[in-house]
Amino acid sequence: MKRIALIAIAAATLASSGILDAAQCGSRIGGGLHYLRTLGDIKDASGWDENAVAILGSYQYAPPGILSIEGDVEWVIDYAGDKDMIEPQAWLLLGRMLYAGGGIGIGYIDGDWLDEPFYALRAGVDLPLGSLHLDAFATYRFQNSKVFDDVNQEDLDAITFGAVVRFGD
Repeated sequence: MKRIALIAIAAATLASSGILDAAQCGSRIGGGLHYLRTLGDIKDASGWDENAVAILGSYQYAPPGILSIEGDVEWVIDYAGDKDMIEPQAWLLLGRMLYAGGGIGIGYIDGDWLDEPFYALRAGVDLPLGSLHLDAFATYRFQNSKVFDDVNQEDLDAITFGAVVRFGD
């Protein structure tokens, strides 16, 4: 009970001091589409399609300066032929209108988390249109194929293209 009271007092103190208001500046939320294309012969190796489309939900925190932090969740439709996959991911981006950065994510497919994450490099253009931001980007994903039995190392690296519309500061 004492711990709950201390947490409530700390939260009230932060809220009244304006620290939480300052932390919300530069917050953007939105959604978009993401196209993934594997580079290897994944179709020949496993019967999977080398193309996938994802619906993307995105939250971006862009405080003053040149660094941004982004968290995304993708729903990849028909990944691995007939299975859907959920992919949470995190990004650290450098720049504003033109930007580049790196990220990490992991897939959840067929009731299980994959054993290893993917790593990615990303470059894009974020066009501010008032409180609306249009973000178009490309990524190169490095995915370890040991998570699937019938796919070799080259098969899961992918080039992706995406577009996200975000609302916020």
